[in-house]
Amino acid sequence: MYVSMTGFSRTQIQRPWGTVSLEMSSVNHRYQEIYVRLPREFSSWEPWFHQKLRKGFRRGKLQVRMEVLWAPSLKMGRINKDIMTSYCEELMHIQRMLGQAKDLQLESIVTLPGVLDIPRFEDSTEAEELEAAFIELIEKGLASWHKMRETEGEHLKNEVLMHLTELERLSSSIEAKWLPARDQAFEATRQRMTEMMDSLGSKLEESRMMQEIAIMTDKWDVSEEIARLKSHVAKFKSTGEETESSGRKLDFIVQEMNREVNTLDSKISDAEIRWLAVDSKAALERIREQIQNLE
Repeated sequence: MYVSMTGFSRTQIQRPWGTVSLEMSSVNHRYQEIYVRLPREFSSWEPWFHQKLRKGFRRGKLQVRMEVLWAPSLKMGRINKDIMTSYCEELMHIQRMLGQAKDLQLESIVTLPGVLDIPRFEDSTEAEELEAAFIELIEKGLASWHKMRETEGEHLKNEVLMHLTELERLSSSIEAKWLPARDQAFEATRQRMTEMMDSLGSKLEESRMMQEIAIMTDKWDVSEEIARLKSHVAKFKSTGEETESSGRKLDFIVQEMNREVNTLDSKISDAEIRWLAVDSKAALERIREQIQNLE
């Protein structure tokens, strides 16, 4: 299954005390990282959100932001006029003592301790209702977020499979061209060895010459690399069809395929086949770029 690490969702729920919105956005990351930004009324819930969200995905950088539009008549933040007046009087007194005559900024005074009575959910019943609301919000948010990531994953899958098909075509071309090229290379080597020994005035025993050619054959033979490359391609396809996204596993398989192509390239001297190997590396790089986006 192909699931992108990139996604976005925005969900809302209605409660008597207000409207709660949850925005989730994610980007690629090697590990799992979660950033939660809650209204200060719910700042103590941040560890709870981390715990719930951590179970919803395996890797990626997820940013979560909550906003609350409080109901006008229920649990609104209210200004304590007595405390605010005391702050103002004290600040004005200090200004006169220091010989300053600046206007007081009421916006900054509101942020002082005790001036603004913010909504609190301290009763156990209220806390349970709040937790139920947050669970509903997270479940809706994760469902919408996952749906977008799966849709993006399908686009990535189509792109990856297109390049994988190209890699299979190149691999088949290499295999088809390698067999005659191998035979020609071995025969040319045999002739050079015979000519060299003739020029030295001695004859090389047939058995000894065949032994040397066999050793060279083992060094040049790429049939094992081609077979392993085909096996890795089949494993890549089956892994992509698993029920869970396996971006990291697919990345490891691509590394193995790239290792086989590099070994193949180093063994072959035929120019045409080596260009096919270069094209294979390019196809693998395009595949790797796409699967880096998968969870």
